[in-house]
Amino acid sequence: FFEERGHTRLASDSLIPSNDPTLLFTGAGMNQFKDEFLGRGRALKRATTSQKCLRVPDLENVGLTPRHHTFFEMLGNFSFGDYFKAKTIPWEWEFFTEILGFDPDRFCATVFTDDDEAFQIWRDQIGLPPERIYRFGEKENFWPSSAPSQGPNGPCGPCSELYYDQRPSEPLPEHEGLEDLPGRFLEVGNCVFTQFDRQDDGSLSPLPQRNIDVGLGLERIVAVVQGASNNFETDLFAPVLETIQSLSGITYGQDSDSDIAMRRIADHSRAVFFCIADGAAPGREGRGYVVRKILRRAIRDGIQLEMPEDFLTHLLPCVQETMGAAYPELQEQQPTIQALCSAEEERFRDVYDKGIDRLDQSLETLRKEGATLFPGELAFELHDTFGFPVDITEVAVRSHGFKFDQAGFTAAMEAQKDRARAGSDLSGDVFCESLSQELLAQGVTSSEFSGHATDRSETSLLAICQEGNAAKSLQPGMAGELILGVTPFYAEGGGQVGDSGQIFIDDGALAFEVTSTHQEGGLIFHVGRAVSELQVGDSVQAQISVDARRSSERHHTATHLLHAALKKVLGDHVSQAGSLVDPDRLRFDYTHPQAPTPEQLSAVEVLVNEQILRAQVVSKREESLEAARSAGVTALFGEKYGDTVRVVEVSGFSAELCGGTHVENTGQIGLFRILSDRALAAGVRRLEAVAGSIAFQSFKQDASRLSDLAQFLKAPAENLLDKVRSLQGQLKEASKRSGAQAPSVDVLYEELRGDSSLSAQRLMGLDAKVLGRLGDGLKGREGLPPVVVLMGGEGDEFPFVILCDPNSGQKAGALAKIFGKFIQGGGGGRPDFAQGKGQNAGGIEDGLVALRNAIGSSA
Repeated sequence: FFEERGHTRLASDSLIPSNDPTLLFTGAGMNQFKDEFLGRGRALKRATTSQKCLRVPDLENVGLTPRHHTFFEMLGNFSFGDYFKAKTIPWEWEFFTEILGFDPDRFCATVFTDDDEAFQIWRDQIGLPPERIYRFGEKENFWPSSAPSQGPNGPCGPCSELYYDQRPSEPLPEHEGLEDLPGRFLEVGNCVFTQFDRQDDGSLSPLPQRNIDVGLGLERIVAVVQGASNNFETDLFAPVLETIQSLSGITYGQDSDSDIAMRRIADHSRAVFFCIADGAAPGREGRGYVVRKILRRAIRDGIQLEMPEDFLTHLLPCVQETMGAAYPELQEQQPTIQALCSAEEERFRDVYDKGIDRLDQSLETLRKEGATLFPGELAFELHDTFGFPVDITEVAVRSHGFKFDQAGFTAAMEAQKDRARAGSDLSGDVFCESLSQELLAQGVTSSEFSGHATDRSETSLLAICQEGNAAKSLQPGMAGELILGVTPFYAEGGGQVGDSGQIFIDDGALAFEVTSTHQEGGLIFHVGRAVSELQVGDSVQAQISVDARRSSERHHTATHLLHAALKKVLGDHVSQAGSLVDPDRLRFDYTHPQAPTPEQLSAVEVLVNEQILRAQVVSKREESLEAARSAGVTALFGEKYGDTVRVVEVSGFSAELCGGTHVENTGQIGLFRILSDRALAAGVRRLEAVAGSIAFQSFKQDASRLSDLAQFLKAPAENLLDKVRSLQGQLKEASKRSGAQAPSVDVLYEELRGDSSLSAQRLMGLDAKVLGRLGDGLKGREGLPPVVVLMGGEGDEFPFVILCDPNSGQKAGALAKIFGKFIQGGGGGRPDFAQGKGQNAGGIEDGLVALRNAIGSSA
């Protein structure tokens, strides 16, 4: 339509603005035309686009209302010193009524209070009855909103909005005293007439170049075209909602709470996919923080709807189906989108699982007490103890009908920021301990573990538990926990997950499916669901899932080899700080002050695989704790040991105290591969690895990716490094030519707000002098976190400054020294301001984790 009227059709700009480093995200169609609106830039007089946009100020309303979105598309037409109101308004009217075929009698228009020109065009040229033209003040009908009285200075102007009446049979609202139109009127277009330049004294001087900026929300237009009262109930979202229903087993439209969650997932997943496709990955600061926040809100809703793990990757094809043709980056960046979403979902589920039990307990207690306010101290406990994001807590408590005590949370953060992070093992343990004590008091004997020698045991059913209480029997289909006299099922402990499997009755029929196993008070609880009736005293056969156990054993022995290899390569200071061993992988947390180099990790991997190739016997013996310690056997921090301990040893390489299950010789591991290594906290890192066939499959996947990359870059695999270096050189030269532009202090201030402990920003290309000037401009501003880190430079070399609130108790000079250790640099300064420089940008993440740890708050 607008191409026919002399407009140049341009592609959507990236969500990361191409020409405005002061913006986090592209939030309007006009963003890419900033220079043209100022009378410079491209030789354009008229342009039209369909622009992808991201806005988060109304994040809490997404899913609750019919029309709020984080990601949306804005259809726009623009004039740069060319046509003005007399053409704009008739064209918009023609587009809606003649091209789209909307009923003219269902439209109302709004204009700024004293914009007689726009009013007359609507009345005289368009023929809209005066009763359908409303005059509103600067809050509703001026851009920026309230600019005449409140600013900001610069280009601005009145606007005229077009509304579609969704209930035309009702009388029109009276004009007198009306400040905006009621909700029955759907805004479908906004015509901004940029004609003034606001001055310091508040006066509005005419601009030498008058501009037009029209925005039409695609989602709203589609809703009107398809007769939908809700944007989410259109073709734009149908494939995503259908998949969400399939994955959750819940039908949309039957429950308002689940409907809200589904709409939020549909919106948030779409937003995240587009952000990642444009290069904004989940992270801790800036754009990354916003993306992570949106992503975690979607994951939380998925958990509440009991959707399977990694559900986000199943939604990507739906968005590609709807929008991939228009936005090919969704196809091109599919592996990256899926990988980042999967990793973030896995990380957040770990956090969520630990915190949700405590949150649920708190909500139930408050409900019984008749409270309506969720205390800030409880929110802080979830944040400080579990790392549970406060914005997720706030959403959860509001969804349960409670108000959120923001002031109390802020006060708790301030009062307890120096407190060490407490332990997080608060979930089922207390409950299970009391139950085990009750059962032992009733004469139930401790379970005997036979799993080191056998996969199947003949035994008797000593006790049945249902809903936390002892029971005499368990009926088919009922969930419960069984306690056996002898069991081959390994109970979760020492990092190894509990076994799954089956329990059969004496005639060989399946009686109980075991999903997990844990131990309390000497009793081993087999958790699962009955298939046939069970009674206390029954004779049963217990059979573990053999394949899963063997895979866990491979990963567990590999963990011991990994621990020893890390000590040999990185030093004896390396200690285990936590682990997880399951059939699919191993996760190993260890102490080390900085990130290992790729060469060091490769050396660790080689050492482990050498032990596997030697097929060393893995011996297990029991001896006194004193004898084991005297022999130098590794005891793990935080583990409790009795007088007699079990030693698992690979002669000449590894010896640890361990009660878990292991392979008979290292050759049974097959293959070992490190997948990732990252900072977990200051001085603590997390390494993930795989063994056996899973490791082999990971190598095959990498070979496939390498082949794809070679094809994409049009270079043989052996020449890829040279190709990438060449591309890096080209990018660096392009960066030098474009120069670095410092953001305004006001924009930087807005980007740094929102973190309760520390905010950091990398401002590429800026030198120490510019960073210092920005830091001076930020001093004393309310709403900033206690600590702010600004970094500049290019590549690995960069200057930095650290600002500390004088009332925070933090000392910038001391923090600069801590940060310097991780970036191969150094720094120092006053308590409120410090500066320095680094030579290793790869250490920034670890350095920031160390700073957060130093100021006593979770990342």
